[in-house]
Amino acid sequence: MKILSDLIKKSSLKEIMWINGYISGIISKLIEEKEFINKENNDVITLVYSSETGNAKNLALNIYKKINEEKLKIKLLNLEDYCLFNLEKESYLLIVISTHGNGEPPNSGKDFFNFIHNKNIRIKNLKYSVLALGDKSYDTFCKAGDDIDQRLKLIGGDRILKIQKCDVFYKKESEKWINNIINFFREKNHKSKKLNFNIKKKENLGIIDKNILLNNNKNKNVYHIEILIPKNIQYSPGDAIGIYPENDSNIINKIMKLLNLNIKKNFDIFHKLKNKDIYNIPIKYLKNKSITFGIKNLDQLDIFTIIKNFYSLNKEKFFIENFIEIMNPIKPRLYSISSSLKKHVDKIHITVLLNKYKYNDKIKYGYCSNFLSKLKKGDKINFFIYKNNFFKLPDPDKDIILIGPGTGIAPFRAFLYERESINASGKNWLFFGNQYYSRDFLYKSEIENWKKNGLLYHVHLAFSRDQKNKIYIQDKIWENRKEFFYWIKNGAYIYICGKKTPMSINVEKIIYRIVENLGKENPESFISKMKKNKRYLKDVY
Repeated sequence: MKILSDLIKKSSLKEIMWINGYISGIISKLIEEKEFINKENNDVITLVYSSETGNAKNLALNIYKKINEEKLKIKLLNLEDYCLFNLEKESYLLIVISTHGNGEPPNSGKDFFNFIHNKNIRIKNLKYSVLALGDKSYDTFCKAGDDIDQRLKLIGGDRILKIQKCDVFYKKESEKWINNIINFFREKNHKSKKLNFNIKKKENLGIIDKNILLNNNKNKNVYHIEILIPKNIQYSPGDAIGIYPENDSNIINKIMKLLNLNIKKNFDIFHKLKNKDIYNIPIKYLKNKSITFGIKNLDQLDIFTIIKNFYSLNKEKFFIENFIEIMNPIKPRLYSISSSLKKHVDKIHITVLLNKYKYNDKIKYGYCSNFLSKLKKGDKINFFIYKNNFFKLPDPDKDIILIGPGTGIAPFRAFLYERESINASGKNWLFFGNQYYSRDFLYKSEIENWKKNGLLYHVHLAFSRDQKNKIYIQDKIWENRKEFFYWIKNGAYIYICGKKTPMSINVEKIIYRIVENLGKENPESFISKMKKNKRYLKDVY
């Protein structure tokens, strides 16, 4: 200020007028830039989903990836995690929702559904569109999505597109909707930024650096996988990685052989089959064919049996083209990132449980977990980063309570490495559980070192099968209920990660019980206030 004052004293009237004009120009430019930035921030797309069986979630993940590839600002979240009071501030809201029961939304969407049907709610600037999933064999086909679409319009929202209703086989209808949505934003951005969206975006390519079996439990194999990533990829603790599994080449070779196709001459078909869901052929397609060809017990047919039954009864070209077309693409799977870029430069770590189950008396494996478990050093994978802005660390001086049995430990490993790297002053309390101490203590040496060096203020462990009476993580929380309540009463943040049912439900019941018994407070209002202040956060599946 003194420099400017001295300059004005030494300047002529003409020079002062020039200075005034020059400064006014700078201020005007700064205001324009700020308004442009604010406008850009208001253009964030919010994509929410409410799912009962997982179809809406998987579809939302695919939509998120496609919109993200367009370099548009987008956030994705479960409708039950959506802050209802943000609705009046939203610019763009995309809703993917299924219909449940007698035309009702899934449980995760009921709060939102009830909120928008409040007679006092009004919105002004919201542009929205609904993608509804249902089954035409029911009278309540897509009713939940239809109700939401009509209600948002009634309370002041503007439709980007009319509602898209999808039957059980939603591939074509959903693709049409998402393409129209993308075209809407392409046109919008073309007008404001003159961007060229015709350039093909490349998927992120990762290279496997390590794949280590973490435990010694034959029934529950858990793998620690480290992925080398490009230097420009950024993520933060709490984020997830979306991975696209591929079919085993040996399986595709067998399919190609059954179809009498030479791989070298038909590599395009080989490549398509590598990325198609060959284990879940749409039953509707099979039913139509089975009526013609008299085939029964469709649920027990694998892809090889299907080909053997249908291939000989169809013309080759017609069968192959149609057979590949009706198969759905493999959907991405999300895994919590268990590393911190501050510690693990240009790497992503994940913690993967090999999903194993019985179907028709045969052992089956999860699509993506089986794919990941077999990867070796040097193998390549396609991935994207899913920014989870609703599961983030608080300020470094805040205390945190981490509750994560099994592979729920993954994001908390990232949290702790991050806090260690920045010398956070807040205290860290970890509750971890699994089946057996000797077989299933994931990241045992790291956790013990963190306890030894003081990064972990408390560690409480629950290994359910090590004694006659099973002990679970909620039991350890109850044992330490006095200090637990003292922490949350005085501002500590609670984080829960792992299986939604029954783990997260049982943990929440215990926390409610602690608040009621020790705090003599209403647990619903207490926890609701914590959630509102973003001090009670869950990442469950």
